[in-house]
Amino acid sequence: MDGSAGSSRTPTRIGRRQFVLTAAMWPALSVPAIARGTDPAWRMVAMDYFPPYNYVSGGRFMGIDVDIMAEAARDMGVRIEFVPLPWRRSLMAFQSGEVDGMFQLAPTAQRFRDWQMVGPMRSTRVVLATLAGSGVQDFTGIGDLRGRVIGTVNGFTYTPEFNTAPHFTREGSVDDETSLRKLLLGRVELIVGGQPNILHAADKLGMRDAIRILPTPLDVQPRYTGFLREPARLEKAALLQDSLARMQMDGRIDAILHRNLAQ
Repeated sequence: MDGSAGSSRTPTRIGRRQFVLTAAMWPALSVPAIARGTDPAWRMVAMDYFPPYNYVSGGRFMGIDVDIMAEAARDMGVRIEFVPLPWRRSLMAFQSGEVDGMFQLAPTAQRFRDWQMVGPMRSTRVVLATLAGSGVQDFTGIGDLRGRVIGTVNGFTYTPEFNTAPHFTREGSVDDETSLRKLLLGRVELIVGGQPNILHAADKLGMRDAIRILPTPLDVQPRYTGFLREPARLEKAALLQDSLARMQMDGRIDAILHRNLAQ
């Protein structure tokens, strides 16, 4: 997952209060209730603020990826209990085995080595954005960013080349909205992020016309759900992989994306 840094403190185990809260969100979701059986619910953790893909608003956990996972739950006939947490806490909860799985994860070699990566559930166009009046029109490669100050989000992974390039300055923020505010204030020259995330933040601030997305994307990346390689969780991973494949084939994922992103 591309996620914000969140708290740097090591969290205690997730308590029942957190699960009761997330379970109570189900009746308020903008999608129909998923199958309710006698089997224990899958507990799936995700970043609590990553709009428009997943975020808590008005006591509801909602967004594109929440809709995709809820549709997969209906397809599989299982129950899913969402656990929204700040990025680092969600990662710790996943790695400690306190939840069954974690979404949405950007692909890295280490993640594919360490975890069972299921998907992709969708793809993201990772872009650079600047002010509408900026002289920066486009870029052809990482070398074109030399000497720039670029707004990033703490804890996010972009591309290996971008992550390690030494010839520009990264200005970290807690989320895309804060990164965009720095661009509007002139503290950075460019910001990097998923195009829908940047546009969502710009719309929230009423500043869509003040920014411009560079034509060439930094990358187009798939997003995955991760499971620890333990027998019971590998079974869940296999079920979800089959479900996402069906949803890709019959157009349900495209329909969710279109419903949420068509402007």
